[in-house]
Amino acid sequence: MDGAVAIGPLLLAVDRGLAVLCIVAFLGLTTLAGRFRFARVPAVATSAIAAGLVTARIGYVAAHWPSYADAPSSILAVWQGGFAPLAGLGGAAAMLAIRLGRTKALAIGWGALAVAGGLWFSLQALIPPVTYGPFPYHLTLTRPTGAPLPLDRFRGRPFVVNLWATWCGPCRRELPMLDAVASRSGEVPFLLADQGEAPVIVTGFLNREGIGAGKVALDPDRQLSRALKVAGYPVTAFVAADGTIVQLQLGELSRAALADGIDLARKHR
Repeated sequence: MDGAVAIGPLLLAVDRGLAVLCIVAFLGLTTLAGRFRFARVPAVATSAIAAGLVTARIGYVAAHWPSYADAPSSILAVWQGGFAPLAGLGGAAAMLAIRLGRTKALAIGWGALAVAGGLWFSLQALIPPVTYGPFPYHLTLTRPTGAPLPLDRFRGRPFVVNLWATWCGPCRRELPMLDAVASRSGEVPFLLADQGEAPVIVTGFLNREGIGAGKVALDPDRQLSRALKVAGYPVTAFVAADGTIVQLQLGELSRAALADGIDLARKHR
């Protein structure tokens, strides 16, 4: 799938992989600087990275505060993603300035940070826009009760489809949040499509977790996985009213990412 790397049945979003690559590049450059009379630079590189990650998270949370206000503890769920790159670069630069002072070492540290930041933005710009095409309305899933659920019923309005399975840890973590948002009055329709599992397994899981079955569908043959070319779970598709898949969120998502995806689907023309 475009935009992700499959590791077995799980997915790693490419943008997170790029972030790790840029951090490694920064560490490599500061280590190199340490071999050329600037020993203090690599000594403060780790603290600069830590400051950058913290400020990047703070910047993202501040920009999406309405989504986090309902569940402040989710601010700590950093594995869901949600970092503001510019805020992170600013935080890392500030830490370098605090630790190195007005010295030549600071110029070297800032230079390494600029190269790593430029690498991030350059690689992001080089990644071609992903087009996911139309949603497969022709498919028919089933309710946990066994009743057929034709996906054509969602035609003409924006909606959200989440592909999940009970054996998937990230799926289990995000499902209560998806269920809570889906139950809000006036929210776009949600479909929580279990992939490849028997009704008794899914029903037992829903009962144990206290999740309503009203938004749940069964896809025992993984029709949606094949149609969307999904290699792992969880995956969330945001579909516009005209049937265009405007975003495919790979891996566990936060309330903020969910709100952003819904907003994108609503505004698509």
